[in-house]
Amino acid sequence: MSDDRCPVCLQQPTDRRTINSAIPFREGIELENRSHSDSGYCIECSACGKFVVTHMDDVNLKSTRLRNWNPAHLSALVREQSIRPLPTFWLQYGSGPYGPFEWQDALAPIGVDELLARWPRTVPERIERTLCNLARRSPTAGYDVDVPPDDTAFAFAQTPDEAQYHINALVASGLLNGKFVFRSQPSNFSLTPKGWSRFEELTHGTSAPENPVFVAMWFGGTEEKSNMDEAYSQAIELAVTEAGYKVTRVDLVEHNDWIMDQVLGDIRLAPFVVADFTGNRGGVYLEAGFARGLGIPVIHTCREKDFKGAHFDIQQINTINWTTPEELRKKLYHRILGTIGQGPHPRPPEHTT
Repeated sequence: MSDDRCPVCLQQPTDRRTINSAIPFREGIELENRSHSDSGYCIECSACGKFVVTHMDDVNLKSTRLRNWNPAHLSALVREQSIRPLPTFWLQYGSGPYGPFEWQDALAPIGVDELLARWPRTVPERIERTLCNLARRSPTAGYDVDVPPDDTAFAFAQTPDEAQYHINALVASGLLNGKFVFRSQPSNFSLTPKGWSRFEELTHGTSAPENPVFVAMWFGGTEEKSNMDEAYSQAIELAVTEAGYKVTRVDLVEHNDWIMDQVLGDIRLAPFVVADFTGNRGGVYLEAGFARGLGIPVIHTCREKDFKGAHFDIQQINTINWTTPEELRKKLYHRILGTIGQGPHPRPPEHTT
């Protein structure tokens, strides 16, 4: 008997479509071992939003839930992706090999563990992410957003009481209009002018997607200059531009204060920052920390053999580890699409398959 429930929340989805993929390929995997990876499902769920999963991962997620991962966390994070909206997540749970699905829209492949690492750890973070969900559901100012009585994922909550607390905290702070009555009927909320201002602070600040992405990285000194130049030109620059953004870099091997003023100014305007910690240079830590302090998204990358030498705090942040420029380019391109979205300067991908 087939199990058609959502593999994340186990509710009956509003839509579940079978999709096929090209013949999956992973180096070292023989054809006779490529079973169950040539089909999957596009699932649309009222709790989790829209996502794609292979047949085997659908089975594995249902059999390991509660034991290996938190369904409430995963549901909220997948739902947020649908609300933003960003390319649909392709949830991967390690059953591979994974081949490209025959799908009309862009997909953002992401491992379950990688996605769960993005869970907001503090109560203020969860409250602010709830505010962002409400703002993104509002097509205009003054629009009333309906929050169903059982929609804990929307409010980054594990229980109805926690969801009620998050939304009532936004009302008490003057960011929302409305009253939350969770267990009886849908509640209506609209952002106040203060709420819209806070949403802009959280999501934009002075940065804009039309501006160049800032790249913080070591340029190799005398011993590895050619390797790091290749990492930039054949990986980072290509990934960023193919995702639809402009890109800029500043060589920080030698600088005076006026150059740092330019660097900090460029970061303030950037839609996001790519920080490559290969070589573990202090300038990269400074620039990544400065961007995070401004609320600007930072994507961390590091050559695999250098990652063990990274500072302890950096090792706790989800980082793209790479060994070749081609690997870095592919991983960075998909991370940009999956976490930031398509940029305003589209160009046909040349190498991203």
